[in-house]
Amino acid sequence: MAFKHLTVLLMCMLAAAANAVPGADESTTTPSVDSSTNELPESLTTPSAVNSTVEVSEPQLTSTDQMVHNLYDAIVYENYDEAVSQALNCMRYDRPDVIKLTVDRLIRQQRTYIAPFAYKLGAAGGEDIIRSEFPPAYRMVLNDTFIKFINYQDRVSIELGPTPDFANDKRLYGNNDHPHSQNYHWKLEPVVDGKKIYFKIRHRLENRYMKLGNDADRDGDYQAYASANSDTNRHLWSFQPVMYNGELLFFVINRAHFQALKFGRRVYDGSRNLYSQGGNFAAHPELNGWTIEAFGDSSKFVIIRD
Repeated sequence: MAFKHLTVLLMCMLAAAANAVPGADESTTTPSVDSSTNELPESLTTPSAVNSTVEVSEPQLTSTDQMVHNLYDAIVYENYDEAVSQALNCMRYDRPDVIKLTVDRLIRQQRTYIAPFAYKLGAAGGEDIIRSEFPPAYRMVLNDTFIKFINYQDRVSIELGPTPDFANDKRLYGNNDHPHSQNYHWKLEPVVDGKKIYFKIRHRLENRYMKLGNDADRDGDYQAYASANSDTNRHLWSFQPVMYNGELLFFVINRAHFQALKFGRRVYDGSRNLYSQGGNFAAHPELNGWTIEAFGDSSKFVIIRD
């Protein structure tokens, strides 16, 4: 009987050896993926894994930190088309968090690239992404949006003055006499200059564009005006975000003079004149920082001209 059992055992061992694949790994367990980082284990990044027939989409293969890094780099190198492509892919694969994390990082670093990126994203059909993943102020770049500029310290808005000067320019003032007036409303118009994107700021009721004057005063500041023409670098602006006391503010920076908008400290007939700040404007966000209120449906606002 013992001999019979030994014979059967030898036959089973010979059969197993015949079915074995030379050089095969003894383990048949599939390596697990750490879902907390979306990173693949090393065994799936070896050459043998490259030929696998299992297909996994790129956003699932890449860690969140790497995706944020890639999108951030595309934006700060002003490769906006690539940045838009990445953002649309993030939404396609249900990863809107990557866009929000990137925008938050750019705001912390006070980068001016966010508004151009938002404009390009909106132009590519990503308006809903701007509404859901960006702070509300960045809706300022959308086609159907008007904006108000509200100074942080004075809590008054920029309005167009009533009377043109000898050069047919109108001065700009700050007050809150008619809070529902369209005279406080402005609209952004993008200007693409190579990789750079700036914005013109056009008044809602008149085809006049915000600009700085040619000559600085004794403090190194420039008077702000609205003109019928818009063909100089003095008409071009960028928006540098800054967090101050928990509020998102913007330095509104002129391309020609690299100075940020501010209101003067003197009050004339209840209004302040609009100037630019010479020197280090970033040192005083309370004076030179602006809340931007963006709105699409402005039916509650009325046309009031002083």
